[in-house]
Parts: sequence; structure tokens; C-alpha cells
Amino acid sequence: MPTCQLCGYKWGWKEAFLKMFTIKKKLRCSSCDSTQYVSKKTRMLLSLFIFISLLIVPLISYGVPKGYVLAFEIAAYALVIILMPFIYKLSNKDEQMW
Repeated sequence: MPTCQLCGYKWGWKEAFLKMFTIKKKLRCSSCDSTQYVSKKTRMLLSLFIFISLLIVPLISYGVPKGYVLAFEIAAYALVIILMPFIYKLSNKDEQMW
């Protein structure tokens, strides 16, 4: 679970899940009100999960039924969304992706 780098407050699953869907890059710690950012490593890992799940789509051209591919994609995205709060790591500064 995400932990504030300033005060050490450990966010709950529900709190982390809701903050995942904000448009802003900055996240606010509910305990000390400090600005936190999703770490570079976490963003890269989440990008990798999404990329890997997209690699399944070309299986349609190999004769795998579309329904199976669609079901796998939906299950993969749901699993990533549910597990995402456990993967989140926070940083005090905004780290550039590249």
C-alpha cells in the first residue's frame, strides 16, 4: 500500500483506489496534507502491465476466438485495477518518466 514519504502514514486500499483516478499528478496525504507523487518505478510498472495485456489482442489472428480474448482482456484489466493500490509507491518529488 502507498505510504507517505513525509509522515509515514499508510493509505488504506479504498483511499489509494479513489486517489488513483485523479487527473492531477499531485496526491495529497490525508494525514499530513503533504504533496506526494506516484514514483517513476510504479508508473513504469503500470505501463508494462497495460502493454502486456495488449499483446494478447493479436491472438485473434491465430484463430483464438474473440470471446476468449475479450474475456481475458477484461479479467486482466480488472485484476490490474484491483491490485494497483498494492503496487503504488509514493515519492516526495515529481520524477520524470524518461
